[in-house]
Amino acid sequence: MYTIILVFHVIIAFLLIVVILMQSGQKADIASVFGGSSSQTVFGPRGATTILVKVTAVLATLFIITSVSLYVLSSKAHPTSVLQKSVVATEKSGTKK
Repeated sequence: MYTIILVFHVIIAFLLIVVILMQSGQKADIASVFGGSSSQTVFGPRGATTILVKVTAVLATLFIITSVSLYVLSSKAHPTSVLQKSVVATEKSGTKK
């Protein structure tokens, strides 16, 4: 289960990077990125911005959900922290600092 979510998380991260990089500045839209002179003909006057913003919001939400899921699954698999393990190991060896 952990591996499936981790793979899904990496794919979402990659797609999120791509979608964010596809977004243009405030005064340019997607047609000007591809060299089009008439920027209104590709997705309409606000179509590209609306689509990319919605896709970004969905991917960001999925990214947060998978991040929290990975945290919960990893904390169940390893209930103690690395610091707690090192304290136990030093106490067992008899050396205290």
